[in-house]
Amino acid sequence: MIEIEHTAYSRAPRAHVWSMLSALDRWHEWGPWTESKLDGDIRTMVADRKRLNGKAYVMKERVTALVPEERFEYDLLSGLPVKNYHGTVTLRDGRDGGTEIHWQSRFNGPWPIFKGLWRGAMLKVITEVSERLARASTA
Repeated sequence: MIEIEHTAYSRAPRAHVWSMLSALDRWHEWGPWTESKLDGDIRTMVADRKRLNGKAYVMKERVTALVPEERFEYDLLSGLPVKNYHGTVTLRDGRDGGTEIHWQSRFNGPWPIFKGLWRGAMLKVITEVSERLARASTA
């Protein structure tokens, strides 16, 4: 099992960060996706085609927990070749009335020999997404 985590900081209060994080069908407004939609507890996101040589990249996730102003959890259903992916985003009060955005994920890589490569690639993704949320919430 590979475990990764990153903490970003927003100057915005936790309620404001939560309003953006919990609007699961609006992540395309601040994240690296061109589309995000929610159907029940299943979320679909389409990646930015410019970043992927013009090819559409679709991820599906199941929302497993939404605890207001505290925690969002999800499981990846499809879109990446990793297995048993579970993500948790926890919001905590930060300094000066801001918010710490702690993003933690665990998963099994598809090929054990490339464990370090998958760890680095996925850490880059959660770092980018959590930092984008932090910047967008303070804008």
